[in-house]
Amino acid sequence: MARKRTPAKPSKSSTTDAAAAATPVDSADQKKKQWLWTAIRIGALIAAAATAYIARDTPRALGFSSQPEAAKQPSPNVGFMAHVLQKSKGQNICKPEGYVMDTCSDFDGIEALNRRVSGPLKELIRTKFFRTLRVELYKPCQFWNSEGSCFQRNCIVQPLDEDRVPSEWRAQKIDQTNFGPFLGSFPRQRQEYTEKDFAIVNDETYGEGVWLDLVDNPERFTGYAGAGANAIWMSIYQDNCFGVPPYLQDTAGGWGSQLVNVDGKSMPFVQPPRKRRELTPFLQDLAEEDRAVTLPADVPYEYRVFYRMVSGLHASISAHICADYFNATSNQWEPNLSCFISRIGAFPDRLQNIYFNFVLLSSAIQKMKPYLEAYDYSTGSAKDDLAVKRLMPKILNPVKNAGLLFDDSELFIGAAGRELKHEFKENFRNISRIMDCTGCEKCRLWGKTQTLGIGTAMKALFSYPERAFRGSFTTLDFKRNEIVALITTYFQFSCSLEGIEMFRAMYQDFVTDWQASNGAQPLPAK
Repeated sequence: MARKRTPAKPSKSSTTDAAAAATPVDSADQKKKQWLWTAIRIGALIAAAATAYIARDTPRALGFSSQPEAAKQPSPNVGFMAHVLQKSKGQNICKPEGYVMDTCSDFDGIEALNRRVSGPLKELIRTKFFRTLRVELYKPCQFWNSEGSCFQRNCIVQPLDEDRVPSEWRAQKIDQTNFGPFLGSFPRQRQEYTEKDFAIVNDETYGEGVWLDLVDNPERFTGYAGAGANAIWMSIYQDNCFGVPPYLQDTAGGWGSQLVNVDGKSMPFVQPPRKRRELTPFLQDLAEEDRAVTLPADVPYEYRVFYRMVSGLHASISAHICADYFNATSNQWEPNLSCFISRIGAFPDRLQNIYFNFVLLSSAIQKMKPYLEAYDYSTGSAKDDLAVKRLMPKILNPVKNAGLLFDDSELFIGAAGRELKHEFKENFRNISRIMDCTGCEKCRLWGKTQTLGIGTAMKALFSYPERAFRGSFTTLDFKRNEIVALITTYFQFSCSLEGIEMFRAMYQDFVTDWQASNGAQPLPAK
């Protein structure tokens, strides 16, 4: 039988030789594996970066809210303006939220309050008491040589026949010497204002003036523009707003058309974008923030309140002009979305300040409620007098029940506050006077009326304690034209808030029509 052979053990030398022989092959395989894993890692990093980029950018590309790069982050004001225009009717998206700055009121509450009072206000301002006002319309400008008057048809007011004015409202022939001390041998002229007044009051029963029907002379587009129109707002902001002037486009200051610039060149209104995703960057390009001239964060509270009142007035006037704009092509009065985008989109903080002024006026009316309830609104017209009696509670009660809207006790505190209040009054009275420099009669009418309305609200808030509006009211001094101006101005701001809703709907229709005509699907609501 053959004997089974046992394999011989390899010698040490042979093992070493085999390992040496195998080394080049194994090293090549290892390198291939290393390169493969390196490539896999690089691919994974690229894929992760691409995924992160897509996840970040896709919502913005689709028109949804996203967090853009820090350098491209839109300002809060621009975001607010974009939200206003994109808020879908009946849906709780893109809705102005939070508190109106410097107030105790939130946007939702203010819009709800306006919905309760807007209807009664529309009826109230058409009654004889509130539509009839005497205005010193032709006082000369005290600050610069006026460029003259606008003689376009839309600039001219239609006076009211004095026979239609109750006799007790008309100016009386009064002996000038009855008005106090003499200055040498000449009697002192009756003052335009008292120490408690924040605006030029011009009592209806004294001096020069024209009786006007406010309903027959609405605030609307007049065509008034140019250097004179722009000088009004430039002077108000730069000389009377405590050193916090905003940037003003050449034509943004005028109360009329922006179609012609101050240098006579054509300057059409800016057309809004048709794609939702383009709206925020579009507004950011328009906005004043990039020009480093916005209201400083450390400005005193009183100065900020003053600026916001002026800014809100400007925005409200612009909103009315754009809402009742004359279309020369169709020969019709109609809302102009491009006008609204150009005049307010470029200054979105002004839009927020419409809400602020509505709060301020509401707070003043809230404080004055007992006095306004007891006021004599008699006109001699039984129909109108009954209407006022029926409508006033529908306004005063919702305002009273709205709770704390604005804390006036936080302003003008201490000795420094008293000095500041004096400066505050002087500056706002100056704004009253600047309105006399307006070359358009209708613009002058509404400028003077609304500055008096806001001045009356400040007078109620800051010149009298709460107790003065209870009991017999013997310490109060409010003229009839102040009451008319207060309620009329409140109505004007109510209309501005309604106008925001109207322009929002117009923008939604504008975008939807474009999507339909271009085969695009509307974006789903969040």
